[in-house]
Amino acid sequence: MPHLRFRSIDKAVVQKMSVELPLVLANAMQTSADNFTFEFVETSFFENGKQISSYPFVEVLWFARSQEIQDRSAKMITDAVKQESSAADVVVVFVELSKNCYYENGEHF
Repeated sequence: MPHLRFRSIDKAVVQKMSVELPLVLANAMQTSADNFTFEFVETSFFENGKQISSYPFVEVLWFARSQEIQDRSAKMITDAVKQESSAADVVVVFVELSKNCYYENGEHF
């Protein structure tokens, strides 16, 4: 935890970012780099019955942190995606998980 889900980004880019980005984010998010998981989500977008391309979309599932940490983390993720792709726009969405609803090996945090 945190868990990052990437959509509309090349699989190879997500794989590459999974090496360095946790090291950068760990300090900002006040956790260790080995707590991160990266997920590549293969997806399709449609408009008016036609398949379209979309901007990169990153969903971050995590335990709540301060607005300052969230802002800094969003900027770091956005910068990393833009550096590795030609995207003009990047969306980062944070989904806060409640510790009492997150279980690992049958025990909540």
